[in-house]
Amino acid sequence: MFRSKRTERIQTTDGMSAPVEGVDPGSPPDGASPAGRVDAAHQVQGGMTLTPDGGGPPGAVPVGGARSAASEATGVVPVVALLHVTDPGVMPGATGPVSTVPTDPPYVIPDVPAPVPPETFLAAAVTSPAVTSPAVTEPRARRRSPRWGLRVAIGLGVVVVGGVVVVGALSWPRASVQPASDALAQIGGIGSGHLESATAIYAGHAIRLVDGSGGLVPVTSLPQGASVTVTAEIREPSWLAWATGSTRRVTATVVTPKAALLDPVVIARPGAAVDARFSRPVRVVDVLGGAKGSTPTSVPAATVVDLVPSVRAGQAGEVQVASSPEPWESMSPPETLSYFGSSGPSTMLLTQPDLENGSVGLTSTLRLVFSSPVSSIFGKQLPTITPVIQGALVPKGTWSEPTPYSVEFVPAGPVFWPGEQFRISLPASVTLASVTGTADTAATTTRSLEFTGATGSITRLQQLLATLDYLPVSWAATGGTTQPTTMAGQAALVSSPPAGTFTWRWTTMPSVFTSLWQPGTDNVVTAGAIMTFEQVSHLDTTGTANPLLWPTLVSAVLEHKVDPHPYTWIEVSQNLPETLTFYQNGAVALTSPTNTGIPQAQTAPGTYPVYLRLPFQIMRGTNPDGSTYADPVHWINYFNGSDAVHGFVRASYGFPQSLGCAELPVATAATLYPMVHIGTLVTVLP
Repeated sequence: MFRSKRTERIQTTDGMSAPVEGVDPGSPPDGASPAGRVDAAHQVQGGMTLTPDGGGPPGAVPVGGARSAASEATGVVPVVALLHVTDPGVMPGATGPVSTVPTDPPYVIPDVPAPVPPETFLAAAVTSPAVTSPAVTEPRARRRSPRWGLRVAIGLGVVVVGGVVVVGALSWPRASVQPASDALAQIGGIGSGHLESATAIYAGHAIRLVDGSGGLVPVTSLPQGASVTVTAEIREPSWLAWATGSTRRVTATVVTPKAALLDPVVIARPGAAVDARFSRPVRVVDVLGGAKGSTPTSVPAATVVDLVPSVRAGQAGEVQVASSPEPWESMSPPETLSYFGSSGPSTMLLTQPDLENGSVGLTSTLRLVFSSPVSSIFGKQLPTITPVIQGALVPKGTWSEPTPYSVEFVPAGPVFWPGEQFRISLPASVTLASVTGTADTAATTTRSLEFTGATGSITRLQQLLATLDYLPVSWAATGGTTQPTTMAGQAALVSSPPAGTFTWRWTTMPSVFTSLWQPGTDNVVTAGAIMTFEQVSHLDTTGTANPLLWPTLVSAVLEHKVDPHPYTWIEVSQNLPETLTFYQNGAVALTSPTNTGIPQAQTAPGTYPVYLRLPFQIMRGTNPDGSTYADPVHWINYFNGSDAVHGFVRASYGFPQSLGCAELPVATAATLYPMVHIGTLVTVLP
């Protein structure tokens, strides 16, 4: 314990002051125990020493006793004393301050009224002619305000309450974004706070979240398996807002659930339902091409969903299935599920597209789905595909096994052209399943499948022929649409022609001819143009049945190989005098008298394309009377069976004389022959 020493001065009766050390302003009040003690007696003038009674050396004056003989004689008490006072000590084991100053007899200064308050310590006694009671200055005691205790109590209360609040704030549950089974996310640790707003950020777009029954769900659909950042604004309770702020923001990244079809092939017992199995429970299912139609259907959350109510023995089919684990998610891309109604130990085959009842697309992928694993049927061998017609294009592509139950042929570009036929050869025999199923077990077993190429549009065929000037009309795409400049681009339009307009190249063509033309229909004008193109391209003139027609025509369009001939047409009138008129690019290029068939062998009216041309031939046949003939003819253009436009020597021309042909003078026929070509139309009027 530290001890302090202080010095103050007291005023004596003669106006002098003396220092008093050890005066403590906080001394006890009257009657209390002294707060200090006298350290030592000091010399007093006249040889006297101020001591307690009986406690000093010989001649010492007791404090508080009668005046000494010297003072009595002189009337003066020459006393100078300096009292050193130290702070109170504490006795070991005591409960409060203990004074070491003797209290019997009390120390007093002569001529100072006794008792002197213990808290006042005299520093000196000053010699004076007359000893009187000195005026002692009493130090002021520090008084404590009666409100001090109240203020302390209030302060302590504030500290306690603040501590409680701080502890509460620190221990208050922390809000966080957490996974949810039926929602995008949920907010945990919110306590008595309030959710102000929630937002999901996906692909740079903000999507508002609402508080549903199971947590936060978006107001617009989110894709499956998407990484989404969820941010929530939480308003804190008012009592906590001063410490944590009025709102708190929590953020986390979540991934939307994703479901996938597990089994691409299902083999069901006859009469049983076809079940789809998913990688996780789904709540929405959309079956395309199945019994459920194409409208998304809400289902109880499950991993197994019935798609087809029942199947028959030998029946097979395929459906496209889309699903979603949650109603607030977008549907998954459609997945293919193939199913079979088991009809025995034989392996069943399902083709997609249906090769038995339809054609394929120009670039279609061929899928063969089996009811048994491919490896158990074919081993390591794969099917092959070849054209049926000799000389047709061999389809280029690759075979693969996308699933254990299927093989697939992926074309390397457009290969299945219209007019072509193909054959698939299998390494082993299988039973061809039926879309509708069969009531008996005698299903077709085969090792090969045949199918035709894509279905071409006659409108698109006319557009291409007109573009190359093989038709008497021209064609322009609507709005000046640019035509594809690649084989793949042109191939995409074979079955789906673009919009456009046909217009006549010449306005001088007679109505009897213009009436033959009709866009979008397979008419004789189109047939003649096809035959002309095939002849120019060195193809067999078989019309649309030619397997090389489309790929060759598309290539010619890309290379802009136009018809090298002027457009030609022949009109034969059987009105007397019979006349042949030849048109070239819409203008009359030649007219001549002609002979048509006699009543017993008339020239059939109609319009026909020239299909065969010969410069000379000995025509042989039977006359109406039964006799035979063998006549030399020149510059022959066959147009309808054995009927032809040719040169033959007659005495005159202009009336029926032939057995069905349109005869011309030989010189005229020679002039006409080089202007006519395969595909030139010949119209015989009644």
